[in-house]
Order: sequence, then C-alpha cells, then structure tokens
Amino acid sequence: MRIVSYNTRGLRTGHSVADKSSRYVVDKLLNECDVLCLQETWLAKQDLDNLNSLHVDFHGAGESTTDLSTRIVRGRIPGGVAILWNVKYDAAVNVVRLNVDWAVGLEIDIDEKKFTILNVYMPYESNLLEDEFLHKLAFIKAYIEDSSSTCVFVMGDFNADLSDDSSIFGNHLKSYCEENNLTLSSKILLPDTSFTYISDAWHSTSWLDHCICTADAHASLRNIEILYNLATSDHIPIIFSLNVANVPSLVTKDDNDLTDKLDWSKVTNEDIDKYTATTDAQLQAVKLPRDALACCDPNCKNTTHCNEFCKLYENIVKAIKDSSLCLRSRSLKSWTVKPGWNDFVAEDHAAARDAFRLWHEAGKLRQGALFESKKMTTARFKYSLGIIKRQENMMRADSLARGLQNNDYHKFWKDINAMNNRKTSLPSNIEGVCGADNIADLWHKHYSDLLNSVKSHAVSIDNVDLTDTMVIRASEIQDAISKIKEGKACGLDDITVEHLKYSSFKLLPLLAMCFTGFLTHGVLPDSVLSVVLIPVIKDKTASLNSLSNYRPIALSSNISKILEYVLLTRLEVHLLTSENQFGFKKSLGTDMCIYALQEIVGKYLHLHTSVFLCFIDATKAFDRVNHLKLFQKLINRGVPKYLVRLLAFWYANQTMVVKWGNVLSEPFYVSNGVQQGGILSPFLFNVYIHDLSTNLNLCKTGCVVGCQTFNHLMYADDLVIFSPYSAGLQTLLKVCSDYGRDFDIKYNPSKSKVMIVRTKDDRNVNFPVFKLCGTTLEQTSSIKYLGHFITDDWRDDRDIQRQYCKLYAQANMLMRKFSACSLQVKCSLFRAYCTPLYTAPLWWNYGRGTFHKFLVAYNDAFRLLLQVPRWYRASQLFVDAHIPTCETLLRKLTYSLMERLDKSKNSIIMSLTDPKRSSCRYTSALRKHWIQRLYSF
Repeated sequence: MRIVSYNTRGLRTGHSVADKSSRYVVDKLLNECDVLCLQETWLAKQDLDNLNSLHVDFHGAGESTTDLSTRIVRGRIPGGVAILWNVKYDAAVNVVRLNVDWAVGLEIDIDEKKFTILNVYMPYESNLLEDEFLHKLAFIKAYIEDSSSTCVFVMGDFNADLSDDSSIFGNHLKSYCEENNLTLSSKILLPDTSFTYISDAWHSTSWLDHCICTADAHASLRNIEILYNLATSDHIPIIFSLNVANVPSLVTKDDNDLTDKLDWSKVTNEDIDKYTATTDAQLQAVKLPRDALACCDPNCKNTTHCNEFCKLYENIVKAIKDSSLCLRSRSLKSWTVKPGWNDFVAEDHAAARDAFRLWHEAGKLRQGALFESKKMTTARFKYSLGIIKRQENMMRADSLARGLQNNDYHKFWKDINAMNNRKTSLPSNIEGVCGADNIADLWHKHYSDLLNSVKSHAVSIDNVDLTDTMVIRASEIQDAISKIKEGKACGLDDITVEHLKYSSFKLLPLLAMCFTGFLTHGVLPDSVLSVVLIPVIKDKTASLNSLSNYRPIALSSNISKILEYVLLTRLEVHLLTSENQFGFKKSLGTDMCIYALQEIVGKYLHLHTSVFLCFIDATKAFDRVNHLKLFQKLINRGVPKYLVRLLAFWYANQTMVVKWGNVLSEPFYVSNGVQQGGILSPFLFNVYIHDLSTNLNLCKTGCVVGCQTFNHLMYADDLVIFSPYSAGLQTLLKVCSDYGRDFDIKYNPSKSKVMIVRTKDDRNVNFPVFKLCGTTLEQTSSIKYLGHFITDDWRDDRDIQRQYCKLYAQANMLMRKFSACSLQVKCSLFRAYCTPLYTAPLWWNYGRGTFHKFLVAYNDAFRLLLQVPRWYRASQLFVDAHIPTCETLLRKLTYSLMERLDKSKNSIIMSLTDPKRSSCRYTSALRKHWIQRLYSF
C-alpha cells in the first residue's frame, strides 16, 4: 500500500480547467497512491462533500476550520485536513473523526490486519503557539492509547524542523517520541539532508513533514521517499510504502472463559443472604479429621495426616463453590445492560415481548388486533432502543453523576475504570509462532526457563520446635479476608474474595484449623500451590510480537493470599531491613527516596564538591532469587523453623501454567524467584538483598551527613550508589558485582548508567571510566529514576516538562472519554487524574519560563475538560468548581510532604530533617524554597 502526505496550500475541488490545473500535483498523486493525506486544504465545511468527486476511484473525508453558515469569512479559510482512499478499500475502511479541525484518520482492517492512519496539521513554529503544539501532541498520545489498533501511523505537516537543532518544535517532537516509545520513522528512513519545504521568500529549506509510528507500524514500512520532482509549490509530497503483510494480525477476543465465573456485581442482597445460609449448611456437613487435628507433633511424618488436612481444605473449597451454583447460573443468563435501558426501554421491551408471544401463540396472523399490537409495540421498542443508542454517552454520563450524588463512590469509580479500560486484542503470532496452543507452549518454555535459571537445591528443615504461634485463630482469618479487595481476579479454584466475605462464619474456624494443620505438618494442597501466569502487554506502542514486550501477571488462589497475610503477622518482626531500603515500608515512598537523594547530593554541591552516581539495573531481580540462599537468610534471622519449612515446601512444590487467550499451557515447577504480586514476595526480596545494603554501608566511602555516611539508596530492586570520589564509586560498584556473583543477581550494564554531578570547577575535568562486572558503564546527562527525571546539572526543568506533558495527555484522555459528563463528574475526574502532581514539591531549581509552561498546562487542562476557550479566566473556573489553583495545590502538596518528612522515623530522613543530627535543615535550598512557597504571597 502506498500512502502520500502532502500540504496542498489550497485544494480546489471543482472540475474546471483552472481547478484541474491548480491541483495538478494532487491528481498525479491520486494516480500513484492508495491513500492520500492532505493538509491546508482551505476548504469550508460545506465543501467537504466534494472530496468524493475529486477522482473516480477515490472517496474522501475531511475536517474544516470554518462553517460558512455561522459567519461571514474575509480572506482565505485557514487550515483544514482531508484524507482520500481508493474505493477498492471501501469495505475495509472506517473514517476516524476526532472532533477537531486539524486531524482526520482511517482505520483499515484487511484480513485481520488492522492499522490506523492519522493525518494531522500542526501549528507553525512560534513561542506563542508552543503550548498549543504540546497540547496537540498530547491529544495524539491520548488517541493512540485509546485506540484498539496497535499499528498507528501519524503523518502530516508537523511544522517541526528536524534539520535545525535550534527548532523548538523539532526538539519537542524528538523528546515526545522518545518519552512515549514512538518511532520517528521519517528521521530513521530518510537521510539527514532531507527537506520537505522551500521558503518562497528566502529560498531556504526545512524538514517539516514527518511520520511517527508505533513499533509495529514502523516495522511494516518498506521505505519513505520525498518526491522532489513534484516540488511545484513550497511543500513537497512524501510517500510511504507499507507492507500490509508485516502488520500484526490480531485475534478477536472470545468473551467465553475457560470456566464460568460468578459476577458478584449482578447478585442481589437476597441472593447473598441465600448464599450465606447455604454455605452454613454445606460447611456444617464438612467432616473433620479428628486424629489429624489432635496431632501436635511438628515433626510428624504421618502422610495420612497430611492427606487428611489437604482433603479437609478441598472439602471446604467445594462447599463454598457448590453453595454459589444457583448464583452462577443466574449470573450467566444475564447480559450487560445498556445505559438508559431501565429508564427508557425496559417497559417497551416487555410490552413488545408480551405482544409477540400472544401473536405467536395465535398462529402468527398477518392481520387483526394481535398483529397490529405486535407491530406497534415492536416499533415503539425499536424507537426507544434507537434513543439510548444515540444518547448512550450522555446517559452513561448521567449515570456517573447519579452515582456521585448518591455517594456511591465504589460504583462510580468502577464505572470510570470500565470506561477508561481499552483492552488490546492479542496478536496471532509471537516471535513467529502462530496458533494459541503453540503460543501458550512458547510462553511455557520462556517462563519455565526463566524461573529455573538459577542452580539451587531443595531445602530440608528438621527438628522443628512446637510453639504457640503455630495455632491460627478464626479472628486472624477474618482480619486477613478484610484486607483483600473485592473484584479481584481469582486463581484456578475460581474462589473470589466475595465467596469468602459473604460465606457463613463457620468458614473462619474451619480455615483456622486447616491452616494450623498446614503449619504443624509443613504441607499445602495442590490448589494452593497452583498459579496462573497471564502475559500482558507492557507498551502497546512497542512490538506486539516480541516476548520482551510482555510482563506476567500471577493469579493465585485468594485463600492462599489469606494464608500469606496470616504468615506475615508472624514473619514481619524478622523481616526488618536496612534504612537505605525505602521499598514496601509503611510511611515511606518513592518521593521520600528521591528527596533523600536530592538533599544528599545538594549538600555536597553547596560545598562545591562534585558527586558521582550510578543507577544500577538488575535483570529480572525478583525472578532470579535463589530459594536455598533466601531460606538460609531467614534461618540466620531467627525465623521459626516451622515457617521456613512451610515456605520451602510452598516454593519447591508450586506449579505454574500460562494462560494465553482461553488456552492453558502444561504446568511446570519453578526453582527460583519470588512471585511478583504475592503478599510476602516484596518482604522476602528485601531480605534477600539486605546484605548488599549492609556490605555497601561497611565501605568507607560516601557522602557524610551529620555523623553518618550514606552511599546508596534502594527502592525494591532500584538501586542508586553515590560517592564524592571517583575511586569511591568504583569501590561501591565492585561490592555490587561481588554480591551479584554470590547471590545470582544479574546486572544489566547497558541499562545501568553513571552520572557525574559536577561543580563549575570540574566541568572540564576528565574522570576515569567506571565498570560493573567488568563492563564499562555509559555516562548519561539525564535519567528517569523512580518516575522522576534527574539531570547532571541538578535542575528540575526536565521533570517539570514531564509533568506538564502528562497534564496535557491526561486532560485530552478525559476530554475524549468523558466530555458528555456533568461538571461534578468532571471535577472529580480532574482531582483524581490531574492534581496528584507526582514529585512536584521537590522542584526548586528551575527556569521561570519552564515553570510558567507548567502553570499554563494546569490551567489549560481544566479549561479543556470543561470545554471553555483558552482566554477564559482560569482562576474563576477553579473557584466556582472548588478545585485548587496550581499554586494552592503546590502549597498543599509541599506542606503534606514536609509533615511526612518531619514525622518519619527513617534514620536517613531524620539525618536530613532533624537539626539535632545535622545542619541540612538550615542549609537546604529545597527547604528554603518550601518556606518561601508556604509563607510568601
């Protein structure tokens, strides 16, 4: 398929000699391409129908900036876009209209190969239009994320000159593609000397027309060519050759699952009461293994006892499942109710069904009262159904508003998440393997190899002491159940959280006895040990056919999560780790970890000393945990043997299956790794790498704050090490290398980066290279650490840019999906999606212009959501809607962070905030900025 993009600077749609002469290039392009994207058509809205008569073999669609029926136009009509396609693709084409006058597109579906072509015309480069340019880039991002297609081409006149390094729009476009994992295909497939525009006034050239693609779209491009021979005006056409065969085929998802899942959202209160009563009777009938329950020997080798406890567990699960069978059948017969059905259609639908039944029973007469009644009621039903179809978005919005008014926040956010969740279809092949069964086998091999990649041995725990903590009480089971959120996916046993919460209270002592038996005998049943791995797409703009673009979600039994919570109460006193570890700890977060890094490095910059940092990336750190070494660490920490024995049995005997679509792979055992998403997993991982933190703290190098020396910070597996000496950093790197070798941690040198934060005196100094595991590390000037951009000049402009681009993207996403909602709903959405402003309180060293762009973006985001013009006074909008202005919000976030820091018991945070430990509180430039923000008006 050949696609052409061309800025026409005026398209004449008539058929006179003059019209045909003026569109000579367009007519020639139509004879050579399959799809033609035009910008600056200068057509009025009333002239867009003429696009279908330009060429006998082409149909077209477009957008205009001007409606002649609303005003008198003086001069030419600005802007406008159009897209034309060959009639042979009519059956495969669906026009994409985005309700804007600068973009129009096509969705094309050819033999299950679906891709999207978006034609855009961006504003010309000007400082005054920079915000508009960023807003439109964010609009494109929102569309790509919401699109059902993963193969998207965005082409047209971007007015971003890639041939000029000083071009503001050009630099924005390159940063936009890099941050959103999009490919600037025109930059890659064309030479650097390319140009698509020749100035009539100055005869200078610029490269303004481009194509940005998702990874799959870029892979399907054969080549790009600029048609210099058709340079009859200032703009030059650019042609793209697309190999449709390389577009990934997507498999339509089957709504029918492998098993019939119970939808608790469709269950009434009466049904729940009935279920509770049924479980009471079913659980009453469960037989207890008296001999096994009477056994209190933690070293018991009687396999009969083990089997009886496992059978008891299975009987409990069966009783719960059987009690819900009546609810399951009712849930399966129901269907998704369209918004407005109950209010506008249900009554007419019932009347139409009754009339049809009477007419059918009377012999399907073709005349008479019954026939007329059937016709009339059917027509009324279809009319009502048409109303809700046309007004579905409005009715859905009204439903959200009613949920807020009734304070039903659970239903409100459930509906929001449902509207905001656009699932991507699965590709028909992965790494060249086709067929659901074969792909499931491919995933089986991939995860089996990964989770059995570390050499280890089975752990044997003997001579277990009997302790009171082996006995589990019913109250512990109840507390654990209350901690699990409703509506979560279940494992292979199909037991949901609702099954447990709505069950009879007899479930609690039964599970308590069962779990006590598991702890005493060190065994678990197979259904607790079974885990389902579901590969999900990490980034829809990357290649869908690549194994590396998927991450696994582990679905385990909800009852196993209850057991994990019970075990955690017994383990947590033994799982304390280094103060340098901020991950998965109460009252600590990523922002506090970033704060500590900023303050420590900032202190040395204040003392005119450069600091050397290295951000270390560990490959599949959670998946490569050595079980034998993990359990040895637990024993060394004094964890009771009965707990280590149960964990060792759990990890040695757990089985995993991979689910791809509706296909399950064969099960496989795992010999290394902690389950990502498990309740205990993050705590066990912190224990596993705790000794690395200890070894780093033993090094006599680092940054001194008060009486303490700090040289590293951790957040789970994200590690940053730092030292004011180059030799010190290399020493720390060697410690990391040695620990990685001893404990099977595999570092990724290509993703690990060194950053040198230099003082003015050291800017021209050449420092030595740094090595990790024998590999030289790359030095970088900017890195994204825990979602926050850090630069070697220690300024915040780059992170502020990240935040205002995110604001534009969030606002465009909300506008696209919730534009019909009420003001109350929009305000709730704005608070949820646009006001968190992650790490904004940590900004202090930035340019005034950069911060102004952020303020403008915040105001524009709210204007965009409320659909008011940009010139409308933002402060009045915020006051009327009871939404904090940007400055007010920043003060609130700053005060909240200061309060959390001052209350923190973490020794690193206290060293930076407590004046009894150091002077950082008084010398900190960040804290001075906070005081000025809070107390200066």
